[in-house]
Amino acid sequence: MHQPDAYSPRGVREAASTALQNLALQDLAALAFHVYMLLRVSVAVGPHSNDRHVGIRYGVALLSATAAALLIARGEVLKPGPARSLLYRVGIFVPVVLSYFQMRFLLPALQPALVDRHLYALDQALFGTTPAIWFQQFNQLHIVEWVSFFYYSYFALMILCLIPPLFLDSGRRQIEMMIGGLAVATVGHFVYTLVPGKGPVATLDFEPLNGGFWWHQVEVTVASAGAQLDIFPSLHTAYPMFFALHAYGWRHTNPYRYVWFILAFFSANIVIATMFLRWHWFVDVVAGVMLAVLARQCGKLVAEREADRGCDGDERQPVWEPILRGRGRRSESDAE
Repeated sequence: MHQPDAYSPRGVREAASTALQNLALQDLAALAFHVYMLLRVSVAVGPHSNDRHVGIRYGVALLSATAAALLIARGEVLKPGPARSLLYRVGIFVPVVLSYFQMRFLLPALQPALVDRHLYALDQALFGTTPAIWFQQFNQLHIVEWVSFFYYSYFALMILCLIPPLFLDSGRRQIEMMIGGLAVATVGHFVYTLVPGKGPVATLDFEPLNGGFWWHQVEVTVASAGAQLDIFPSLHTAYPMFFALHAYGWRHTNPYRYVWFILAFFSANIVIATMFLRWHWFVDVVAGVMLAVLARQCGKLVAEREADRGCDGDERQPVWEPILRGRGRRSESDAE
């Protein structure tokens, strides 16, 4: 296909037209998400808030990076090859990840009315209490360290479950993983702007947790990098649950045949840790489980629709162009 000259007005128009034809559902979802986040913080209460100004700068940067990457990659300004494939992966993936750090400024800029008391009331209606209170009886060093280790392992799990598929996987399995991960992030961050809260730790009175090294790592990480108002839904629940569901669904393929049960074990412990360590209400966890199931089904539906892009006379780009040329598009991950 003709490579447009991106430095001329006509070239920009040609690239934009080609990009529109090549856009995948995940591209549209990412663009819509960044537009929403930018508009949400732009109309935030408190026009002179520093959080609002930083949030706007974040929003402009993330939207611009995604739009530019899509224009160049989907617009076929670059020829097919590793450069275009890598640019697309970085441009679609990294801004969504960085949007979490935008939340640290965006959510306070909204000057929200916290809903913790309502979430606590839901827990009480279901159980008569909230799990964080019930777990106080197990406030012992070895137990606190156990759950803290699994809570902290969430970050390693994110890297191990998302980065290899992003760069090394192919076919339907890759589409399912990446669209599911995108769904968890975008839906989760969107709901954060509607249901703000700080969790049991900031709402109820507790004795200090009797933790050691791992609990200290959790405290430092949450204090330094956490968005603070990001409790509903629990993404510490949604992501590990989604990874486990995806792995179980592809357990007939490598490497998932060997690791699906490990992911399920880690997922269960992380879910318990979110409540044990007083970060989440039970209803946050329920919402996280529902989001994980939704993301899994969304990934399957989108893969069913888009896995054959670029095949059998379809002139659109594949959802994920291979990084290495000559690599077969049909692989073990295409067969269920």
